[in-house]
Amino acid sequence: MPEPHAAGEDRFVVVLLQLLAWAQRNTRALVLGVGAAAIIVFAVKYYVDYRYQVREAAATQMVGLRFQLSSGNSAESIEQLRAFLMQFSGTPYAREARVLLAHSLLLSNRAAEAIEPARQAMDDLGGDILSTRAAFLAAAAYEEVGDTSAAIDVYREIARSVDMRVQQSRALEAAARLLDARGDAAAAATVYEELAEMTPEDAPARPFYEMRAAELRARTESTRASGQELGTQEEAVAEGG
Repeated sequence: MPEPHAAGEDRFVVVLLQLLAWAQRNTRALVLGVGAAAIIVFAVKYYVDYRYQVREAAATQMVGLRFQLSSGNSAESIEQLRAFLMQFSGTPYAREARVLLAHSLLLSNRAAEAIEPARQAMDDLGGDILSTRAAFLAAAAYEEVGDTSAAIDVYREIARSVDMRVQQSRALEAAARLLDARGDAAAAATVYEELAEMTPEDAPARPFYEMRAAELRARTESTRASGQELGTQEEAVAEGG
């Protein structure tokens, strides 16, 4: 009776011979397979290297754009930022470029053009400071073009999405201001009440929010009372006629 290790060696030899025989019958397939694997590995390495080089080039150009923007030449920066986005739209620096472009367009009194890059850059609102800045720029651009409803919607979205109370307060204050400006005192009062509720009791801003809410509520009641009185007078005139 053969020993166990001898039987194992026999099985190994049999399997090895079978593999060698298969390899001889499929030499062409093996060569092609190895060649294809080598091509894939090379392609992946080339793509990784290429993406790294693109990111490095984008980073270098972004440094130059930041420096140029700090010099205050918005008109020239706008065209360069647009060229940057055409070349490096798939890099991590594209969102910053869109924010800078929206800001430069607003400074150049081109608010309508600033809306699109600002909206694109705020797609991850609440995720980082860039998206929050983009949202404020988008709201400001909507204000400039007179689209008050869109501006209010963006300010409310900021307040819902960000975590920092300072940014929430800033967004809600802007929303309340716009609501009041378009004559919706009741809605503005509600926003100021929300602001007062989220503000610590010892904060200097809380009494101001409460005062503004009370003023707007009083105005709402006065307007409602005036409307009711006017309606009563019209009814009396109609009955007298």
